[in-house]
Amino acid sequence: MLINFNLCPISVPFFFCFQRRRTAIDELNMRSIFEENDVICAEVRGFQHDGCLHLQARSQKYGKLKRGQLLTIPPYLVKKRKQHFHYLDQFGIDLILGCNGFIWVGQHVEARDDMAEDSPENSEQQIQKSINELQDEETYTPLETRQNICRAANAVRVLSMLGFMVTVEVITEIVNLSISLNLDVHEMLGPEFYVTVAEKEANRRGSSGKRR
Repeated sequence: MLINFNLCPISVPFFFCFQRRRTAIDELNMRSIFEENDVICAEVRGFQHDGCLHLQARSQKYGKLKRGQLLTIPPYLVKKRKQHFHYLDQFGIDLILGCNGFIWVGQHVEARDDMAEDSPENSEQQIQKSINELQDEETYTPLETRQNICRAANAVRVLSMLGFMVTVEVITEIVNLSISLNLDVHEMLGPEFYVTVAEKEANRRGSSGKRR
């Protein structure tokens, strides 16, 4: 499938906006932000009759994804909802459940207001602040956060292998279950934990059936 991703309307860091002009040169300069094989999150703008898919990233919840894991599961395991972007504050991670079966689990990123729009009146102090914030983003991700990312990703893998629906509530429940059982991250992919999750789901469905 051919995909068209327009770089002109995309939100970029503040100091890029300061002297940005929407020209062909500007699009070439976007290579300093995006490169081949980068993982991005975008919304579908529309389809062309030739099958070309048009994407756009006009708000701060879209854009380049980093410091996380991209998982692919069968699309039918992802329930369509109004909200597919989630912040699990207890774990400090972001979760994107794509209806196309692409799941992103990564370190939480705060959306900054200073990235929202172009403004010629922005001060040098604001520019330096934006640069410092971006440099801070490139620092070492805390061990606990990386472990939480791996736990959430393994929870998705377990649900996918068992053929269970993948929702933010179930993912959170499985992560908490692994912590309560004092399991290491890699132990979540062991057969014993698969059985535990399957039995827990069977008990839940049994209890739900009795209430009906």
